[in-house]
Amino acid sequence: MKTKDTVINITEDGNIEFIEGQMPFDLHLGKGVRRRLSRIVPASPWKRVAFYTLRFLCGERGRAAAFTRTWKGPWRMTILSTGQTEVFDLRQAAVDRELEIITAPRFDL
Repeated sequence: MKTKDTVINITEDGNIEFIEGQMPFDLHLGKGVRRRLSRIVPASPWKRVAFYTLRFLCGERGRAAAFTRTWKGPWRMTILSTGQTEVFDLRQAAVDRELEIITAPRFDL
């Protein structure tokens, strides 16, 4: 008897949903740990103070956080593990570059 392949969906908030099939083993993941890999903040000191204040008061999600993402640049992107920093006029350009750096293949020789 052939078993169905297992389809797993991991949602944006980190929950795991089994869409079909059975797991071939007992899976105990426990509580995940969320770590920031990079930081994208306004380059302007005054905007950065306002940005951190809103994020502290209102959190990383929600209307206030969405509002801060609409601000005009420049934006500073920093990869926390390496300290690599770049400045972009558009926030989306910083997000795209961050993803490019984080997902780039690494070769340790």
